[in-house]
Amino acid sequence: MGTDERQRLAALRGYRVLDAPADDELEAVVRVAATVAGVRTATLNLIDEDRQCQLAPAGLAGTVSPRADSLCAVHFREGEFVWVADAAADPAYKGNPWVDGRRGDIRFYASAPLVTPQGHALGTLCVFDSRPRELSDEQIDRLKDLARVVLALFERRRQARVHGELLRSNGELEQFAAVVSHDLAAPLSVIGGYLDLLADDRDGALDERAGGWIAGASRAVGRMQGLIEALLTYARVGGESRVRGHAELGEAVDQALLDLGDLIRESGATIGSASASATLACDPTLLRQLLQNLIGNGIKYRDPARPCRIEVAAERCGRDWLVTVTDNGIGIPPDQRDRVFEMFARVDPRSRTGHGIGLSTCRRIVERHGGRIWAGAAPGGAGTTISFTLAGA
Repeated sequence: MGTDERQRLAALRGYRVLDAPADDELEAVVRVAATVAGVRTATLNLIDEDRQCQLAPAGLAGTVSPRADSLCAVHFREGEFVWVADAAADPAYKGNPWVDGRRGDIRFYASAPLVTPQGHALGTLCVFDSRPRELSDEQIDRLKDLARVVLALFERRRQARVHGELLRSNGELEQFAAVVSHDLAAPLSVIGGYLDLLADDRDGALDERAGGWIAGASRAVGRMQGLIEALLTYARVGGESRVRGHAELGEAVDQALLDLGDLIRESGATIGSASASATLACDPTLLRQLLQNLIGNGIKYRDPARPCRIEVAAERCGRDWLVTVTDNGIGIPPDQRDRVFEMFARVDPRSRTGHGIGLSTCRRIVERHGGRIWAGAAPGGAGTTISFTLAGA
């Protein structure tokens, strides 16, 4: 099976219409198609690896038959409207079981391909009759229109399913956040408290080795608490209702820098911003969180061989703003620049720096606002530029 066929089948299965009952709207479209063609029988023929599945048939009982027997399978991959006045007189169809009496006695046959925006043919909107017929140009155009309506209904059904899955996912994340905040965070706080008491060895009862164990355990508790907080932040981004408002990018940068004050002072990082004039249509709190994560990442992954420098800039791109956060740090290899936005992804899995959640949270924030985010090399190649788009106010 070639790559194109695998992609076509993936697209077909992505709509989840195979072996599924048709809704009233699809059935109505098929009935209208029969009326337009002046016939009593019509159907949607969906074609997978080895079957033709009839969906929303009008004037006949729907069947599943081998792909090898399908009239529509002869030309549907070409994506062109096909019709013959008398299939029994056409060399391409006269030996087909649907024509020669083994399955049916079709004479007039016409099919409008169901082609996705990506060019994948799923099957056809098919009309047929047991008597020879002709089609006018007007009828052909209307049948093509109806095929496009079918694709739009498929897409609407898919979007509704995705939206429902997203709502369910966000609900599960909210439940997860509640469990994490109580059932995991609380015991860790207790453990941390006892470790602090042990570390405060006023009587000198602990030797140096025991003190090292306690210090190591305390660091592990701190890392786990940081991971829990990062997971909670990720969950809250999906669960909270978004505030619709405007935010000045320069002001959001200043707020993020206040939050990162200790880290900036410890690292000696220099932060530059040329974005005061950018006004974005977004949730101000989430924008601040987004910038805090990106600037904080630039500091965490700085190159020890040079002073840390981070630049925040913005430029107008039509109705959107393109915002960039550029650092001169260790950089991200080209083959990792997509993967770093996945949950728990790290460029160096052996590194204990970060939890692999920060950039996932950034992507979640940007996509909630209808924008895009991506990583690239900094100008000159030393460091990383994270770019994202948000709508302008």
